[in-house]
Amino acid sequence: MHWHFNLSKNKSLRTLETTASSIAAAGDAASGFLKTILSTITSPLSLDIVITYWDFDLDFHLICGVRPILVGCPSAEVMAKNVIYHSERFKVFNEMYRVRDFRLVLCVDVLDCIVESAMRNLDRIVKTERMIGGLDYLLCGLLIISQIRSPHPRFGDYRVGSTGELPVSGSAL
Repeated sequence: MHWHFNLSKNKSLRTLETTASSIAAAGDAASGFLKTILSTITSPLSLDIVITYWDFDLDFHLICGVRPILVGCPSAEVMAKNVIYHSERFKVFNEMYRVRDFRLVLCVDVLDCIVESAMRNLDRIVKTERMIGGLDYLLCGLLIISQIRSPHPRFGDYRVGSTGELPVSGSAL
């Protein structure tokens, strides 16, 4: 699992960042690992937990090269089945919140050609989770943001650290 720890310029906010894919790759170990990290932070400063969602985390499949091609948008049936998958991730966030309160920031990190659709998908996922009460524990509001990537010149080089091979999720756990 990849984590980044940042101290903002105003020194009043701390940020921990990871990817939705890293949490999924860690499986059942994700919750314990993340709770351990949070329990070691003794600073009283505000904390943002930023979870980055890539295209495939939001049910998009792209072939990326000089001009990315959307291979297919998920059907309503596929999106409905994925609600359970996303709900499991929100349970991890809930367990983390029991250790320390934080603001949850969900960041859509996709290519420009699908940013609007990806934001809608993530918003739909969050609304579904709210409807079933899966976000009731959050004291401060959840924030959804986007980071737009532009296409890269090499085929398959669509994420920082990409090898050009098929994406493989991994975990340090």
